[in-house]
Amino acid sequence: MKLAKSTTFFLACALVSALPAAGQTLRSIDEIEALLENDAPCKVPFELTGKVLSTSPMPGTGEIILSDSAGGRMQFYRPLDLSQPQAGDTIAVEGNATISTNHEPYTLITEFRVLDHGKSPEPVFVRLSEMNARTHHLLTIRTEGVVIDAFPDEIDLRYMIVLLKDGNVVMPVTFSRDAFGDRKDLIDAKIRVTGIYRRTVGGFRKFEWPNIAPRTPDDIEVIEHPPKDPFSAPPIEKRLYMTSDEIAQMSKRSVTGEVLATWSGDRAMLRTEDGRIVNLRLAHGEALPPCGATIIAAGQPETDLFRINLAAARWKTAAETPRAGTDETAVGFAAAFWNDNGCRSINSQIHGALICARGIVRTLPSADDRNIRFVLECDDMSVTVDATSNRSAVDALQIGCEVKVTGRCILLTDAGRQYYSSAKIKGLALVIRSPADIVVLRRPSWWTPVRLTAVISALLAALIGVYIWNRVLQNLVNRRGRELYREQVAHAIAEFKTDERTRLAVELHDSLSQALSGVACHMAVGADTFDTDPATARHYLATARKMLNSCRTELRQCLFDLRSDTLEEQDFSAAIRKTLNQLDGDAAIAIRFNVPRRRLKDTTAHAILAIIRELTGNAIRHGSATEVKIAGCIEHGRILFSVKDNGGGFDPANCDGPDQGHFGLEGIRNRLEKLNGTFTIDSSTGAGVKATVTIPLPAARTQEARKS
Repeated sequence: MKLAKSTTFFLACALVSALPAAGQTLRSIDEIEALLENDAPCKVPFELTGKVLSTSPMPGTGEIILSDSAGGRMQFYRPLDLSQPQAGDTIAVEGNATISTNHEPYTLITEFRVLDHGKSPEPVFVRLSEMNARTHHLLTIRTEGVVIDAFPDEIDLRYMIVLLKDGNVVMPVTFSRDAFGDRKDLIDAKIRVTGIYRRTVGGFRKFEWPNIAPRTPDDIEVIEHPPKDPFSAPPIEKRLYMTSDEIAQMSKRSVTGEVLATWSGDRAMLRTEDGRIVNLRLAHGEALPPCGATIIAAGQPETDLFRINLAAARWKTAAETPRAGTDETAVGFAAAFWNDNGCRSINSQIHGALICARGIVRTLPSADDRNIRFVLECDDMSVTVDATSNRSAVDALQIGCEVKVTGRCILLTDAGRQYYSSAKIKGLALVIRSPADIVVLRRPSWWTPVRLTAVISALLAALIGVYIWNRVLQNLVNRRGRELYREQVAHAIAEFKTDERTRLAVELHDSLSQALSGVACHMAVGADTFDTDPATARHYLATARKMLNSCRTELRQCLFDLRSDTLEEQDFSAAIRKTLNQLDGDAAIAIRFNVPRRRLKDTTAHAILAIIRELTGNAIRHGSATEVKIAGCIEHGRILFSVKDNGGGFDPANCDGPDQGHFGLEGIRNRLEKLNGTFTIDSSTGAGVKATVTIPLPAARTQEARKS
């Protein structure tokens, strides 16, 4: 174990030492190969000298194969705008060795110069069985063999693949269809091929077989032309117990027999006159023979380790011969199994037998399946039914229906593994011969799980649709309700603004307009008597000044009401406090007003605030009060509130009025008159003032109006 670890360590060190340092230029093919073995994305420049072994064009680029002085060989690419050297030239090249982000290696020559011209290397003759992936990689070799098949590359249809066989070795030869053509005329011919041997196929196939790539059509030389009769090959031997290697070394063989079944688009089963079963794997593009016909087929022998079959086979109709088993009777599905002490296994001798199976269809092929197969459940077993050659046979089938299927049994086998040939039976399948081989016994119930699921899904979809529709209607109703609410609010605001404008106009007319008219009259009288009775003139002018001061106060209060949002307060005590904040003075004001704001109309609320402001202002300005108490409540359908102060008081019977320029108490009486309210003052000189106001609520006001 320690020795193995040490060896691994030294190998890792050797690999690391072979990699170039940062900024270093690669100087040999060995260094480039060491770099490309590391899968980390990189781009490293190289400069080296080598001999051109071969050159060839490729789609979008050109290929140059170089060999350096150490014997290393490597494939390089060149841009098409760069000139092409000749095979045998010694050249100095510069370029970049790149590993892309998807770990794809690429060596590109960006510049070269010819140092010397030399003779083109001669091809090396090698038998297919002697070719070695390391020894002959990228060499131009020459070999011989028999063409057993030719077909387009399924990955890149621009290329053809010709299978060349020598003994038991088969090697693909690849070339461009544009330059070479299909060359299906080479089938069964013995040819000599000269081309570049590569140990793997390039492009999308990363881990595939070696191949030979000729460069020109002249590199393919026909040694022996195909036989005039491609079916003149000797018949398959009847010998038993041959090795798979011995069978692979056989040359082309033929077989004559009745077509028992066809499947998978390229498979057919024959039964010879002596009862042997032979499977055919048809050549590319070969049509399927009709079931029941007697044909001659020729192809390359291969084995599934149970029998000798033919690959790359072609066929033609033969003269009718007596058919073995013409009166053959189908056996039951149970005959396909051994049952030994409860252990069930597949009967390998059932291959080719006519079997009748009855069961339930569990799967059906989709419309785009190339192989038309469905699964039949027979008791506790499942069997695959192949109807590829009779596609219409499954059109009437449904999952869950009970059917009877009569068909040829084929064993699905694995011919073995790379190092150990041991046949493995993976299963069996039934191949029907015509649509009549499938008989529907019973259709599935309409209430299949699929339909039940569909109905439930439809109901759920309907419920979801109803729910969504209800939600949409609810959202629509809510949106319309909000729009109506906004319209009502806007209408109420408009009415409120109209009422406010009307109220302000009335107040301005009833107070300011009349007061200003009085001021004008007093000033006119004062001006008329100024010369004759100065004392009277001074009296009238002093009254006019008081009236102007009162007008200024009234106007300031109106402006405050316009700017204030006190009517929006839900707590009426807070509205009173906000209204009284405009008054001058340091008097302590206590407020206990237990009247819900929602019980008051805006006009009533404004009147109460104006009355309380006037009474509180009088107490502070004229009574020099230091404490003011405001209380209010609702009793018997009336609003009852009072304003009490500790000021100097006055005699209500002998107090100044409008004639003396004092409009406060008169304005209060005018406001209460509109609200059917009452106003009383309890005061005496030096004893403070208590003003009491009652205002009927709207319901009580309506009842009083009815009584009157």
